[in-house]
Amino acid sequence: MKAQILKWIRNAFVLVLGSALVGILLLTLVFALPAEPVRNHVLSDVPVMMSEELPEGDFLQYVFKHKESFTDAIMVQNALEDIEGKSAYEHAVWAYHRDLGDEVVWQALDTLKALGEGADASEMYLRTYARYWHGYLMYLKPLLTIFSWQTTVYIGIALQLLLLVAVIWLAVKKKTIAVPIALAVGMLFMKPVLMHVSLTMSVCWVITLVALLIQMWKHKWLAEKQLYGEFFLCVGIATAYFDFLTYPLVTLGVPLCVYFLMSEENNLGKRISHLAINTIGWGIGYIGMWAMKWIISDVTLQTGTIRDAVWNVIGRTEAIGGRPRFNGAFYVMGINLQEYFLPIYSIVAIALAVVVVALVVLTARKGGVKPTISILIPYLLIALSPFVWITVVQHHCALHARFTFRIIALTAMAFACIGVECVRVLRNTDSPSE
Repeated sequence: MKAQILKWIRNAFVLVLGSALVGILLLTLVFALPAEPVRNHVLSDVPVMMSEELPEGDFLQYVFKHKESFTDAIMVQNALEDIEGKSAYEHAVWAYHRDLGDEVVWQALDTLKALGEGADASEMYLRTYARYWHGYLMYLKPLLTIFSWQTTVYIGIALQLLLLVAVIWLAVKKKTIAVPIALAVGMLFMKPVLMHVSLTMSVCWVITLVALLIQMWKHKWLAEKQLYGEFFLCVGIATAYFDFLTYPLVTLGVPLCVYFLMSEENNLGKRISHLAINTIGWGIGYIGMWAMKWIISDVTLQTGTIRDAVWNVIGRTEAIGGRPRFNGAFYVMGINLQEYFLPIYSIVAIALAVVVVALVVLTARKGGVKPTISILIPYLLIALSPFVWITVVQHHCALHARFTFRIIALTAMAFACIGVECVRVLRNTDSPSE
């Protein structure tokens, strides 16, 4: 056991350090690409992408009005900047972009509009965003070098749909139809259309779908080789590298649900152990990879990123509005739940809860209390994880509820998993013995 733990620690260290070094190298190469084609492709599409020219139809107008535009604007600005006198490596570390706002307020949308109208960028504030990796630039800048901003978004939508179809196809092939059923329930609570059309909101979803494909393809191998801890660590690394702190918990919770749906382990102790190992692996990958950006930035360019990042962590995790932490947590939960204002969400949530409770009671009566508890506990812990996250990171979840609410989809998906697991037990119980 001791040797296995030491081996895991070694693997984790190598994976995090290696990913950080490769990550900064790839970003440096990306910033060596010319910025002028990107600038032309982005600025020519500003009117339509900034919802100044709304398409016809109520649905499309709703999508354009409610999609995440502010952070998308920052992403494309980071891709088009080329600050004179700054090397590709400095761009990779500092993540420069121009802005009309003062030192406190950022005006990403207005800045893009002004640049599109020919404003002099040299007269704007030069901002940096060094505490994030901005790994999305690995694919975003090359795409914008060739395609317009709008076309790049369409490519992203096509990729997400292709990945989703691949997950469903693989689930059918592997006879694990429970996976797409549970995934569909979770997706309903993520406002998938708004998620698919946004550069920012699609990052965690793409990571999640890729993780599911790898899981479903190599589940037995990962389990037999005891490599699931490393797998979740890599998912955490990818999330820290590509994401903008949107709804990262989804990249942990959804693969965890799928892990238990595909696992044949029925022992509660082992299921809890696997839950802990996989969660810790993801956490080390996520936190470790993020910390490596701060360390690389400070060691090589003396950016002060560690200090800036620590203060931001303190700020993002502080209790909201001076409230006691748990009081503030309930308040922020309410803010996030307000995103589900349409009646369909309440109807589905109530129906899901009623069906799952009935199935749990029936399973306990027919299959036994112990197997039912073994099913329940891991999924209930996953279902609670969004509310733990909101309690810890409540300031961020209050400020950005328009996209952090998506982690609550894990609660719905976990409940759906309980339901399908109970159905499995009942079917086996009702099957005639051979």
